[in-house]
Amino acid sequence: MINELIEKTNKEEFYQNDNIYLINTKSEIGELNIAEFNFLIEERDIYGNMKKSTLWKIISNRTIEFKNFHNSNLLPYVKIKIIDNHPLLWNFHEDNYECVLNGFPKKPNEFIGDLHFEFENSTGNWLNLNEFIHNINEYYKKNNSTTISIPKSVRVIFEKVCLKHKVELNIENIIKIHKKGYTNRPNAKLLIFGNEDVCPNNYNLFQPYIIAESFMATKIE
Repeated sequence: MINELIEKTNKEEFYQNDNIYLINTKSEIGELNIAEFNFLIEERDIYGNMKKSTLWKIISNRTIEFKNFHNSNLLPYVKIKIIDNHPLLWNFHEDNYECVLNGFPKKPNEFIGDLHFEFENSTGNWLNLNEFIHNINEYYKKNNSTTISIPKSVRVIFEKVCLKHKVELNIENIIKIHKKGYTNRPNAKLLIFGNEDVCPNNYNLFQPYIIAESFMATKIE
């Protein structure tokens, strides 16, 4: 039934006339990490008159995280989509590279600025640079080197900027996906409440989302 809900929320008339409201969430800690999200869908005619209201429940299994459900009214992000390939999934789908940056950049502000720019280009700001490199003045500058642990796709970003600024990037170790413990989640998927008429799903404008291994939905008439 999750496909029915996805199809419904992606119809043009849904965005024009209807709406989806978050009522509440409930999550359980345990092996399955089940989370429940209860929604009210209101269907209206072209004059704004109420036609029907329906309760829906989305259940996610082996839930990793959910964010940006700040308001009950999800407008304009009402179009549900499940995505298998997205920057938010890199840490759960890819090997990790433990790298050493040797040599402090001569123009550190430009170095960090270029990294931020490439992160925006490559991840749509879904990933934060500060998650991967920090203590730049207190550690990196003083020691003239620093160690970072990054997914394969993030390594490409660092390689490009390090080459430009003549910072040596050496791969010290590769942690294969099956040895990553909790983050070994190759089946993880992203369920996003988006609206690509407003913003592409690969760019972060605080769209609500859930990361889990599977999703199901039930309709309560």
